[in-house]
Amino acid sequence: KLKNDNLISDFYRNKLEKDAKKNWDLFYKRNQDKFFKDRHWTLEEFQELLQPRQNEDYGSKKLLEIGCGVGNFVFPLLEAQCNYFIYACDFSPVAIDILKKNSLYNESKIKAFVADVTDEEKFLTQFLNYDSLESIDLVTLIYVLSTITPEKMQNVINNLYKVNTVTSNNY
Repeated sequence: KLKNDNLISDFYRNKLEKDAKKNWDLFYKRNQDKFFKDRHWTLEEFQELLQPRQNEDYGSKKLLEIGCGVGNFVFPLLEAQCNYFIYACDFSPVAIDILKKNSLYNESKIKAFVADVTDEEKFLTQFLNYDSLESIDLVTLIYVLSTITPEKMQNVINNLYKVNTVTSNNY
């Protein structure tokens, strides 16, 4: 275990953790969709997302984007006519509101919702409100784990596993 006593005080770390949602909301209110650039590089890195598979209808594959922000990962996929139906969630209600106002947002291709991936009960409840209990084929977390305290990272992994377990078993 590394000793990080000088990096940040417990008081300040706890305050940042407690105020995380408020701080992300303020960030998105201030920056709207102008801060992060759309992630077109993902189209080059993950070309299989754009390849139709034989005998598959549009949306038969499901992608869950955690920490979607204002849609910088998902909208380039939609523009390129990705064959996945996309569930997009973020911790910030402000980010989700901005995402839903994008002209590419269409609930026949994408459904966005607010969820805290570190909280099992809230995350699973929110996700199951939107999912038809079909299995998730792919989960993306672009830069998400870097914003989560190490103590909660295992919760994230467990919750994503549970989403796939619940949807795969059709509970």
